[in-house]
Amino acid sequence: MKNQIQILRIAMALFFAVATSQAASVTIPAGETIAVRMVNTIDSKTDYVGETFRATLNSPLRVNGRIVIPQGAEAIGRLTVVEQGGHIQGRPKLALELTALNFAGQSIAVRTNFYQESGASRGKETAKVAGGGGLLGGVIGAISGGKKGSMIGAGIGAAAGTVVQTVRGRERIRIPAESLVLFTLQSPVRVNTDF
Repeated sequence: MKNQIQILRIAMALFFAVATSQAASVTIPAGETIAVRMVNTIDSKTDYVGETFRATLNSPLRVNGRIVIPQGAEAIGRLTVVEQGGHIQGRPKLALELTALNFAGQSIAVRTNFYQESGASRGKETAKVAGGGGLLGGVIGAISGGKKGSMIGAGIGAAAGTVVQTVRGRERIRIPAESLVLFTLQSPVRVNTDF
């Protein structure tokens, strides 16, 4: 009888421990939007793949109307793509992902989609500038030397347009501090809500 009472007490203690742990944690489902406000500025010209950045949660994360991660929680992320556009072709690109949310002494690992930014294609810009230079050179050549001068002028103008594009240098992408960036949670996350 004594043993039965002891077993019953242990079983009840385990039941309450499990019930308490389940009540004190909740799962944020995949697909949830995480809006963050950037703390750091990201720049395709100076930052690199693997570099981390800091942000803060712009609005709380809720499950069934209950706040599980408060507004202002620290968000940590990393750069996954940093590409500078070439002098003549290519476009600059940046891609970021969130890796953790920190609050109330907890650090919760998260997996999100990639937030991406890309600039204009340099190839198209070069074609426009070179084409415009060719047209202008052709007009100047025609005025000064007829048909033959027009062809020579067009070639010189196009080359000058390409030189102008190269001198302009590489375009950069910046995501300034205080920018609002949206991520989507790719996997469910279990959060201890006992705080």
